[in-house]
Amino acid sequence: MKRDYYEVLGVTRGADVSDVKKAYRRLARELHPDVNGHDPQAEEKFKEATEAYEVLSDAQKRRTYDTYGHEGLRRGGGTAGGGFTDFSDIFDAFFGGDMFGGGGADIFGRATGRRSRTTRGRDVTLSLQIDLQEAAFGASHEVEVELLDTCPVCGGARTTDPASVKSCPDCGGTGARRSVRSTPLGQFIQTGACPTCRGEGQTISQPCEECKGQGRTRQHKTIEVDVPAGIADGQRLRFAAQGEAGAGGGPPGDLYVEISVAPHPEFERDGDDILSRKDITMVEAALGTTISVATLDGEEEVVLPPGTQPGEVKVLRARGVPHLRRSGRGDHHVLLNVMVPQDLTAAQKDLLRDFDESCGPEHYDLKEEGIFQRIKHLFTR
Repeated sequence: MKRDYYEVLGVTRGADVSDVKKAYRRLARELHPDVNGHDPQAEEKFKEATEAYEVLSDAQKRRTYDTYGHEGLRRGGGTAGGGFTDFSDIFDAFFGGDMFGGGGADIFGRATGRRSRTTRGRDVTLSLQIDLQEAAFGASHEVEVELLDTCPVCGGARTTDPASVKSCPDCGGTGARRSVRSTPLGQFIQTGACPTCRGEGQTISQPCEECKGQGRTRQHKTIEVDVPAGIADGQRLRFAAQGEAGAGGGPPGDLYVEISVAPHPEFERDGDDILSRKDITMVEAALGTTISVATLDGEEEVVLPPGTQPGEVKVLRARGVPHLRRSGRGDHHVLLNVMVPQDLTAAQKDLLRDFDESCGPEHYDLKEEGIFQRIKHLFTR
């Protein structure tokens, strides 16, 4: 009778794959015949642990085993019934990963496909400073960048003479060289890049004179950057495939442009709203007037009613920054600052005293929302 696989590995039925692998590593180190040769049953125990690991580390086999037990695996061909599993899986569990692997073949010498000769190009990041007007309504800028780009002479082929490209004689075009290493499990093959062709699998007897056989040259480029309306300070634009060219004909990287918005002398941006301050005299505030307010769209006239209070905020709807990813615009909030005259003459002071005597407290009643509430409302939006 076969023992329960969970019992063999000493794990619970709810153990995840990492717990299963840890348990198998521990048992493999204890039971492998080349390590524990004094125990005559070591080989059978190792096979049993290996079989349990093969089933419990495979999601489909594990579901079958949990539902139908050993019989279900036999009928479904889920396990070899006690034989060794794929040795690469055993080695991975035994040592905790591929210790000797490399491109071209695995540690057991099995071909894994020719080493990739292409590499994606490097991403490039630039900084671009714009003003608030450009951030609000968009702009187009040309930016200068120096990067590795496809060689203009050979077009990235690394040579202008295709006949000079030959398969590497030392690695046979695989790009890999192998060496043998002995371990407790026997001999394993270590694979590394071929030193002759540097893993390319090819040699070029007449490389391109412009790029020296690299397929890329450092070039100075001018790239046009379209800044969308509504962009904010610190945001980044991505331009796909505008970065450096990939090695060996690989895909190019991307270009990223980090946006910096310069401070405006009059406006402050709050999200998509604009904040500004307008000075008026106390006479204009008391009698009412029409003022000209600078906005992103130019000067706009605003009517102030008599009795305008210090700190009052006028909201100009849809005069702010356009929303970046939807229609509409923010608002423009104008904080009214009532200026009090200084250095009055004696006559002016007498006039103000006469006015004060004729103007009772009933003329100074504030609205329910006073100056401090209005200022707080403005700067805590």
